[in-house]
Parts: sequence; C-alpha cells; structure tokens
Amino acid sequence: MPNYCYFCAWRFTKKHITMNRQFTIKLITAISAILFIGGCGKWYKDEELVLEKQPYTGNALRLDGYYYNRLDNGRILDTYFFYRDGTLLYGIETDSLDNDLDKYDVWFTDKEFLDFIKKHKYRWGLFQIHGNSMYFERWVDSDGGYPVGRFVCNILNDTTFFISTLEYPHSGEAYPQNHLFHFHAFSPKPDSTNIFVP
Repeated sequence: MPNYCYFCAWRFTKKHITMNRQFTIKLITAISAILFIGGCGKWYKDEELVLEKQPYTGNALRLDGYYYNRLDNGRILDTYFFYRDGTLLYGIETDSLDNDLDKYDVWFTDKEFLDFIKKHKYRWGLFQIHGNSMYFERWVDSDGGYPVGRFVCNILNDTTFFISTLEYPHSGEAYPQNHLFHFHAFSPKPDSTNIFVP
C-alpha cells in the first residue's frame, strides 16, 4: 500500500485553493478597474442637441460681430457669435480682459483662443430665429457628460436680445433668466467650422 500522507495532501490542497482565491480576486479587481475606466465615457455620455441646423437668412439680428452681456458692476459675463449657417459660438467669460471690448476683440483673433474653441465642445451650438423669438442650444460645461441647455430669447431690435429662460430639454428642467445682450461689430469672426455641430 503506497505511503500517502493525508495531512500533507490537505495542506497542499489548502495552499493551492488559497493561491487560486488570491489570483481570482486580483483578476476580478483588474477586470473591474478596466470596465470602470473604459465605461466612464458611456456613463457620462454627452446629450444630443435637439434643434436642427438651419441656415439663417433673416435680418432680425445683426450677425457681423458678437453679442455680450454686461453686469451692473461692468463685468462682461458672456459673449456669443451667431453665424449664417445656424451655428453659434459661445465666446468666453473672464475677468482677465478688464471688461474692455477692445481687449475682447484682440483675444477673439488670438491663436490661443482659436485653438481652444476647436477642442472644446461646450463652446458650440445651434440657433433658430422665428419672428421676434430666438432659441439657441449649446452644450454646458460639466464634470460628467455635457448636458444641453436651451436658451429662450426675445429679440428687442436687431442689436439687442434678452434671455428669459434656460431649459434643459432632456430633463425638462427650466429656470428663469434675466440677461440682456448688446451687439458689438467685429471682424473677422472666428470660423464657424467645427467637429461638434453636425
């Protein structure tokens, strides 16, 4: 009868099971990490614009420059360019330009700005004008995927519009706004060609 040590066999089997368990745990952890990192983009997917791209041929607003919103303290909060192809460009908001439109004019032709807008989706969107109403959508900067914000505007004259509401069409949320925008003639405008708007 062969000399067989049940105790040794039990110890070998226990060690083998422990090694397999550790390997399995490491394998599951590695696979989970890969799926988590690879899946983040899917969990935080950018929303789609709802408005369709339509060329604008009207004259309710001047398009040979940009629009800016100045707060009571003089700070320029937002700037927008609108293009005949129905595209819009959200310019920039910054304190570093001293709220001086001449400095904005220089900045909007600077290579750093032009390179920046080519890489950032949330700078682009679409607009439509119907009578004295304008609707525009753009992606809103976010930590996760970019949500779409729709801005409801009243056109006061061909150089002034007023944002009255910010809607989020995918969630149904809406918030009142109170932003008056004025026109500033400017040329040459940044090119409206971009990789984000269809």
